[in-house]
Amino acid sequence: MGRSHSAIDRDDGRAGDRFWQWQAGVAALEKLLAVIHPIEGFLVSFPSPIVKDSPLKTYVLLPQGRSLPYLPPTDAKPALSAMTLLPSGGEGRSPFCLLLSPEVNLLLVYQGERGLHFSFDPEEIHAFWQQLRQQLPLTDLHPIDQWFAGAAMVPPSYRLVSEFAQWLLDYSYPEALPPTAATTPMAADISLLQALAHEVRTPLTTINTFIQLLQRQENLPQRTYQYLQKIGQEIQDQITRFNLLSDAAEIFTRPSPKPPLALGQTHLAELFMTNLTRWQKQAARRQVKLAVDCPSELPRVLSDPTSLDQVLTGLVEYYSQTLAPESELQLVVQRAGQHVKLELRSPQYKYRSDLAALGHFLLWHPATGQLSLNFEAAKLLIEAVGAKVIQRRDRQAGEILTLYLPIADESG
Repeated sequence: MGRSHSAIDRDDGRAGDRFWQWQAGVAALEKLLAVIHPIEGFLVSFPSPIVKDSPLKTYVLLPQGRSLPYLPPTDAKPALSAMTLLPSGGEGRSPFCLLLSPEVNLLLVYQGERGLHFSFDPEEIHAFWQQLRQQLPLTDLHPIDQWFAGAAMVPPSYRLVSEFAQWLLDYSYPEALPPTAATTPMAADISLLQALAHEVRTPLTTINTFIQLLQRQENLPQRTYQYLQKIGQEIQDQITRFNLLSDAAEIFTRPSPKPPLALGQTHLAELFMTNLTRWQKQAARRQVKLAVDCPSELPRVLSDPTSLDQVLTGLVEYYSQTLAPESELQLVVQRAGQHVKLELRSPQYKYRSDLAALGHFLLWHPATGQLSLNFEAAKLLIEAVGAKVIQRRDRQAGEILTLYLPIADESG
C-alpha cells in the first residue's frame, strides 16, 4: 500500500495514541475502492498520498516547505505521475482524505486524541469542502469545484456503510504499548479498555449517521422524527460514555501524568441549564433521583467545557449505577473562596452488592451488562479538567464527592 504513515508519525505533532485509527480508516478506504471500482472521480488528501495506483484524479496537499518526507515509499513512485501535488500551509489542519465519485462519497479526518472521524453525509462533505476552499482560495482545485457544482450527491446504501464500519473494526489494532507499560499488570486491562471503547463507538457512530440521514427525509411523520430524535440521544449518551472509557485508557498508557487540557473560561450556569434534564433522566433510568441545589448566578471557571460536561455525565452515571434503587443523589453547587465547589452527596448511601469489579478500571453490573469506570479511573479524568477532588464520608450527608474548580479571571 502506498502510504507514508511513518512520515506523518515522525513529523506531525498531532499523531498520538489513536493514530492506529487513521491507519485503519485508510485500509478500510482501500477496501471500499476495491469493492465499488470507481472509474472516475477525485481523491484529495493531506498531508500525503493515500492510495497507490488509483484510477481517480488525485490531489495531494503538501505542508509548506515539505515535500519528500511526505511522499510514499520508493516502490510507489511510479504512481506519482497521476498525482497533482499542491502546496498548502497546513497550520492547524488535521490529516484528511476525501473520496468523491458517482458511486460513493466519503470523508476521513484524523482528529488527534479524538481519533478518526468518518462521514458519508453529503451535507457534511460539502460543508467540509467549502471550509477547505475558504482556507485555500488560490489553490488550483477548480475541477473539483465544478464537480461539486454539478454533482447530485446521495447517501450510500445502509449496507455499504455497515460494511465500511465492519472493515474499520477488522483493520483496527492499537499500537503496541511502550515496553515500560507492557510489563505492568494493568497492560492487558488498558488494551481491553481501548479495544472495547473503539469496538462499541464505531457501530454506534454508524447508526447515528443513519438516524441523521433519515431525519433529513422529506414528509417524515412528526412522531417518527421524535422517535428518531430520542434514539439518537440515547446513542449519543452511549458514545459519550465510551469516550470516557477511551480517555481513561489514554491517561493510563502515559508513563507520566497526562498534561493538563487547554483550559478556558467555562460558563457553569449555561452548562447546568443545558444538561440538567438529561442528567436527571440518566439517573432515573437506574431508579435514582437527582436533586440539584445551584444558584442562578455562578462565576466562570477555568476548565475545558466539553470535557467537564463528559466528566459530570460520567459521575452521574457512576453514582446512578453504584447507588441502590430509590436512592437520592444530591448535587450542591456553591462558591468557596477562589473556587466553585461542586458536591455530589448520597445521604442514604448503600453500595450495590451485585456490582463486580472488571479488571483495574471498570465496574460491571451483571444483571444489566452495564459498564462504568470505577472511582480511581474517574478521579484521574476529574483532575484532567482542572478540578481538585476529595472523597469523604459524613454521618448526616453520607458519601460526599467534592470538586473544586478555580474561578476564572474575568479581566482575562
